[in-house]
Amino acid sequence: MKRTHPHSSHQGTNKEMKTSTESRPNEKDFLFRSPFKPEQQTQNIRTCLENINRDLAYIQSHGYDEFTKRRANYLEEDADVNKKDHQNLGSAFTGKLRDYQIFMLERAKKGNTIVHLGTGMGKTLIGIMLIKGFLACTNKGNAAAGGAKSILFLVPSIALAVQHTDSLRANLPCRIETACHTSSHSAKAREDIAAADIVVATHGSALNLLKHYQDILCLTNVCLLVIDECHYATGDHNYATILRKFYHPLKEGNRPRPRILGLTASPLINVSIRTNEEKLQSLLSEFESIMDSRLVGFPSDHKLVNSSFSNVEQVVIEYQPRENTSLPNHDNWKLHVSRKNEINQLQYLCNEVGPRVTAAYAAKLAREVSRNEFDQETSQQCENLKSYLSYVEKHLNELIVQDKAGPYGGHTDKMRKLERLLMTVLKDDSGSIEQTPVGIVFVKQRITAIALCNYFRLKGEEKARSLDDEFSPLEVGSRDHMNQSKELTDDSDVFKDAEENNIMDFGTFTDNNSHMIPQVPENGNSSRYPARDNLLRCDFVVRRPTHIFKYMNKTLNKCQLKKLEVDWLHQTEEIRSIIRKLRHRETNVLFATSIVEEGVDVEACSFVISFDALQNVKSFIQMKGRARQKDARFFVFADSTTNEKQLSLENASSVESMVHRFIARREVENIQEFNASGDNFVDCLLECAEETAMCREEYRTSMSSVDLSSSKSLLNRYSLSVPIDPSYRTSKQAISLHMPMYNDNFLILPSHIPPDMRVINLPSLFHDEPRKKKHSLMALAACVRLHKLGLLNDRLLPLSDVDMKSWLIENALHEIPSCKDTPLCSFQTPCESTTIVVYLYKLSQYGNTFSEEEKSFSSCNDSKVRLAVASLSPLPGDLPILSYCHSELGCIECTLSYVGTEELSEYDWHRLTDFHCVIFNARWRRKSKRRWLTFDDELVSRHRNPYVIGCLNSNDEIHWRYIDSIIDDFSRSEDERKEAVRSYDGTLVSPRVCCPTYNPTASYILYEASGKISEDEFATTEFKSFREYYATKYALNIDPKGRMFRARRIWEFPQSSISSHREHHAKQIPFIDLPQELCAESIVADPLLILHSIVLPQFLYKLERFLTAHSVIKHATSNYPNLGKCLSTIPIESITEALTAKSCSEAVSYDRLEWLGDAVLKLLHTDALLKWKRTSFLHEGYLSLLRSALGSNQRLCNCANVTGIVNFILLAPLSRAEWKPCGLRSLKQDVIEDDDNLRLTTPSDKVCADVIESLIGIIFLHHGINSSMSVACELGISFNYGDADDSITWSDLPVDSTLIDFAVSFLGVEKFQSPQLLVEATTHQSCLHKPVPSYQRLEWIGDAVLCLAIREWLFRFEANFTVPRLVVLETTLECNESLAFLGFQKGLCKFIDHRDSRLPKRFETFQRDLEKMERGLWCTGENDCL
Repeated sequence: MKRTHPHSSHQGTNKEMKTSTESRPNEKDFLFRSPFKPEQQTQNIRTCLENINRDLAYIQSHGYDEFTKRRANYLEEDADVNKKDHQNLGSAFTGKLRDYQIFMLERAKKGNTIVHLGTGMGKTLIGIMLIKGFLACTNKGNAAAGGAKSILFLVPSIALAVQHTDSLRANLPCRIETACHTSSHSAKAREDIAAADIVVATHGSALNLLKHYQDILCLTNVCLLVIDECHYATGDHNYATILRKFYHPLKEGNRPRPRILGLTASPLINVSIRTNEEKLQSLLSEFESIMDSRLVGFPSDHKLVNSSFSNVEQVVIEYQPRENTSLPNHDNWKLHVSRKNEINQLQYLCNEVGPRVTAAYAAKLAREVSRNEFDQETSQQCENLKSYLSYVEKHLNELIVQDKAGPYGGHTDKMRKLERLLMTVLKDDSGSIEQTPVGIVFVKQRITAIALCNYFRLKGEEKARSLDDEFSPLEVGSRDHMNQSKELTDDSDVFKDAEENNIMDFGTFTDNNSHMIPQVPENGNSSRYPARDNLLRCDFVVRRPTHIFKYMNKTLNKCQLKKLEVDWLHQTEEIRSIIRKLRHRETNVLFATSIVEEGVDVEACSFVISFDALQNVKSFIQMKGRARQKDARFFVFADSTTNEKQLSLENASSVESMVHRFIARREVENIQEFNASGDNFVDCLLECAEETAMCREEYRTSMSSVDLSSSKSLLNRYSLSVPIDPSYRTSKQAISLHMPMYNDNFLILPSHIPPDMRVINLPSLFHDEPRKKKHSLMALAACVRLHKLGLLNDRLLPLSDVDMKSWLIENALHEIPSCKDTPLCSFQTPCESTTIVVYLYKLSQYGNTFSEEEKSFSSCNDSKVRLAVASLSPLPGDLPILSYCHSELGCIECTLSYVGTEELSEYDWHRLTDFHCVIFNARWRRKSKRRWLTFDDELVSRHRNPYVIGCLNSNDEIHWRYIDSIIDDFSRSEDERKEAVRSYDGTLVSPRVCCPTYNPTASYILYEASGKISEDEFATTEFKSFREYYATKYALNIDPKGRMFRARRIWEFPQSSISSHREHHAKQIPFIDLPQELCAESIVADPLLILHSIVLPQFLYKLERFLTAHSVIKHATSNYPNLGKCLSTIPIESITEALTAKSCSEAVSYDRLEWLGDAVLKLLHTDALLKWKRTSFLHEGYLSLLRSALGSNQRLCNCANVTGIVNFILLAPLSRAEWKPCGLRSLKQDVIEDDDNLRLTTPSDKVCADVIESLIGIIFLHHGINSSMSVACELGISFNYGDADDSITWSDLPVDSTLIDFAVSFLGVEKFQSPQLLVEATTHQSCLHKPVPSYQRLEWIGDAVLCLAIREWLFRFEANFTVPRLVVLETTLECNESLAFLGFQKGLCKFIDHRDSRLPKRFETFQRDLEKMERGLWCTGENDCL
């Protein structure tokens, strides 16, 4: 019995709704249309109006707030009723598990398992039984359980979530909750999830809970993780993300983690017809790695599988495409922009199925479309859309009537054949539910599914009884006729209306108010269903977009949250309804998108139709798996004229069989492993791994295996993977030199393998085997040898670049030794009871013009300014003498000399730092930006050599009186500084620095009154007087009798580094007259102090660089003795160059040294790899990869960071924005700029790597290659094991004396320690008959030697060459053309031993080209000989 709620017709809250009998037509328009049959219309409208009138009366008597509360109570009661009604879809399992299910269940109990079974073989049942076991172990199966772990069941869709929830509830007596976006949005829903024993969650909802609600859901509290359709756990899918981010970290950290059970029917989804077995193994291994599980399953024909599978007949239906019918242009209809894409989908539908179906669909849309409020679509735009859809319907129907819609009456050939096919497969309906044909039509686009369902429903209403094989044309043209048919309700708008939040559309074509719809009897007797009168009874189910913004952009109140829960319950009821109807045969055809492919139990179908071409093998397997009835058929539509590469039915079946066979072998092995008692397998106790593998005819690693059937292909794959010269891959003859050579009882591996490892001998035990098997056995032994040598990884695949680099770092390079973690400075601000000691260094400045200016000011002052550097630590004894060229002061030399120490109290320290700030606020601050510099004691502790600037008296003590006077001047306000100038009399005691009030950024030195007043004649004829000049120029009205002072502009303040190497004549600064009333004293008014601070920033910048170089020596000496010993004997200027980045904009940087150091490291790494027995035998291609890994920027950058060298890199240029003296930071409008000077405080990875290379380069220049090797090993960027056997196994081979004489003459070497190496150096790789390796290894060594030799020569040849020019010269010297020219000039080609018939002709051609060119070493252009 259905209850009538006050909210059942809440649209009646419109107070303008009339209630009288005469208003019935308007009320009918308000209801828009009736979702019921015509004969029910009158009674149902009357019921609706009664409910509306009752609600209006309740609102008038009790108020709308009371009505809302009452409505919320009914919603809650309705939700409770629905929760009870919804638990009726799943069925309890009462039978017995099959043998294979028991086997897989036992395997899942022992460890993480991926269950691979076909569709319908009971994967979910295995999961339920495993869950039941876990619940029993954790005492969660009873009501008294508390605090135990929960179980998480992941699914890819809401439909599967609903289905599995019902199945679990039917079989397990515990609390089960479903989590998807809608059902886990509220706090109450999340509380239910937290309290649940089992949580069935979609992957998106689970990921959201794990990310943001770990108090609700955390894998550490999950004992079992079941993943349905787990083949999605690859790439960026949420399954893979959950495992990578939340499961694997638990495994790595040895923390509690859940058991994993994966369920899938198609574990390998990215497979094509060209995929080989190695690729399948790689894909499966990767899949198992992500799942951290072992795949277990059985082939369908295995003896343990008692179930029998029907033979699914597979049929291809070819159709002819037709010329597309264009819909009317919609550009002028003023539609909302969000609707244009939907109109394009309508055009796609017309191209697929034809105008007839599209016209019927457009007519439905015109009646049902609602305004898209989310995208702010206006009512007028919505009305325009309805008008356009009506026009589309009319236009398409006119084409049909005029016979312009194609040869099939408005259908495409594809649609016509679908229609006939459905009638053919459905006409065998015998009337019994069990024998009624039922099937699924899969389509690619959701609009196609909805339109087809709408069309066949309309046609079913048009037809009264059964149909013939040929359909009669369906006349759809009038609006009245369409209103008579069975239609969708307003809530099933098929456009992507943003106001909805359903995940799927289900084509039930019923109203939510289920009491208005004829109900389905519980016994499922289809003869009593009204829909059984039609031959084709269809529904649709499609995936819909999720509009989460509806719930995220606003705060939901209690009523809205309850409404949201009811929406979720209605949605789950729709899912259950569609499955229930199929089981009871109320519907027999389901139009669906990919959502039904996986897992949703829509019934065992007698036919499945793929209306579009197959997309991938996974879809093929899943779709075909729905056809599980006896003699079921699977149809695929295919375009007969397309030339596009698409997956054919034949190829899909072949790929399915290939994957099935591949996995079947593993499955049989699983059975053997599971059932083995230990007596059925006798291990071959052979000491040699190669012979053991030959006896077993198989070789296994921890991750893969190889047998006789794949050994030769694997060996060939390795040989082709070796990085060789591309020219050797151009012909079969050339590539054969790098392939294995099979003989009767031995195998010769490629020439790059060392001679003592190159031959594989077949044991005598196998000499009587057939020739093909003997070759496979030797190839198997070769694979074992390559794996033991590390040339094949544990997957038995050739080593990749990543494999080589990771193996090298793990096995060869030790951990970089970290330095002592000592603070940069032990400075602490003095307090009342403590003092601080500073080391005073007098700053002396000399120069002709500078000294004259200093003397002129000192004669007017009773004291001479002597600036000093007050350092918190002693400075080195070899302080440099620095000189600068100033445009107005000429050459200035600066020196520092030690004068003693002094203890400072807290008060004295602050006085000294204030003086430090005053000087640089006057000299170095950015005036245009209104920034000031302030002192921060914290910055002092970060500085490596902290200091402040002070002032000394004639006794070389701190001049406190002068310092206090400067600080007092700086503390004056602007009015006080103006008043100070106005107080000047005619003669000043000493010149003062002033700023004009009309231009505060300019500074002038005022000497004395000039004797002029403002009315006096101006210097030029343009103005009559000074007064007129200022009135015209600056709009200032000054006193006519105002006094004028004689002044001179202050000297230029250089903002960056200035030259110290060029002669410069000082420019004279002219005197001018300034009015007294327009001047104010500067913040520092003493011109003598300003003079001494002119080049002070430049001097301190150079001093800091000098001190940094000293600090790096000290740091290296205390942490890395070899490095410290080398650096201590290198000039400071060179070390500074090696630490200077290009960002400093200095004349020199580490650029050249880094270029040289790169070659040094290249040779060091070459030597290290050759001397280590684990790499000395590798092919030079692999050696090059290892050498690159050793000298990679990542490794060198890590070295710079771990060793602390990164702290000494010079980055900041001399500019006000990037560099500030010690302890100073910017202050703008009383706010400290925290990000000030941070851009260049941390070097990039590339800069760190470059500095390491430059240090190696400078050590090589001053100490040679041996010291470079010791330092590189000490820093951990190279190694020197030297354990390789350097004895020459073919030393007894005689060496031609002619070859030795030629080498002595050619190379200028008096004697060779190992003359046999000359034989190797002249042996071509085609000489496989000789026990001598080819010259490739020596060529790889010579490349590094020649690179360093050329770079060193060029580096020393010209110090002014930039790196780009050096690179050009280096390339010219060591290019193939230059080296080949030298070799031919000396006759080297005569000594090359080879078996390649092409070489003599190439030699002759090159020789003729040389004679024509008549060019030598430096030639470029015209003829490239080789």
